Amino acid sequence: MISYTDDVKIVSSFHKNSKPYGKIESRASHGFIFRNEGSAEYFFDGKCYKVDKRHAIFLPEGAKYEYKTDGNIESLYTSINFKASFTKASVAMYPIEDFYGSNYISQSFTELFKFGTESDKFKCLSIFYDFLSYVLRLDNLSSSEKNKYDSIEPAVNYLKKHIFDCSLKVNKLNDLCGFSDTYFRSLFKSRFGLSPREYVLRERITQAKSILESGDFDSIKEVSALVGYNDALYFSKAFKKFYGFPPSDI
Repeated sequence: MISYTDDVKIVSSFHKNSKPYGKIESRASHGFIFRNEGSAEYFFDGKCYKVDKRHAIFLPEGAKYEYKTDGNIESLYTSINFKASFTKASVAMYPIEDFYGSNYISQSFTELFKFGTESDKFKCLSIFYDFLSYVLRLDNLSSSEKNKYDSIEPAVNYLKKHIFDCSLKVNKLNDLCGFSDTYFRSLFKSRFGLSPREYVLRERITQAKSILESGDFDSIKEVSALVGYNDALYFSKAFKKFYGFPPSDI
């Protein structure tokens, strides 16, 4: 669990394989660890936290812990380490499947933070601040709020399943919950920090960037269709607005 502070500074980020076993006597900074492949168990004060691809774990500065992975399975992780003067900070696990930037963090964050342009580094900082906002919302959810969010689960599940479908109609998601469009968008934005359209755009554009960087495609039009856009020109404009450069640059 963390608290608000305005002096957050990212100090490092790593994307690599875990050792089968490790012991930390005193962590040098706060950090979040995201598992990209495999899982790991972290041990604090007799408690065990099992972290997989669906979760991230927050490790406070000064924490003493041990971790272990299955040495027979590749265990790739991304860490974001930072300084901040939290008034309270304790070990906590967070589900990340609902965070729009989880793919960006696991696939691109470390490389862009270390070697990217100034624009890339600001993008990393923006994504990280959004993630802090996301985990703070989770920490502060009341039981009544959790029940409200459960009520839009049918639409959220449908959206995740069909987010790259060209036929997806974002303005019809509310019908799956029986709510008005205005009320549904209000609940969705409260939960995710983004409107449904913004959520879809970011998931699609970040996925497109990963595909482009892989080189496993024949044309921009093909990539556009893969992430849910029939109009390659519209896709290119949206991509440039999001990243600051056109997809053809990659």
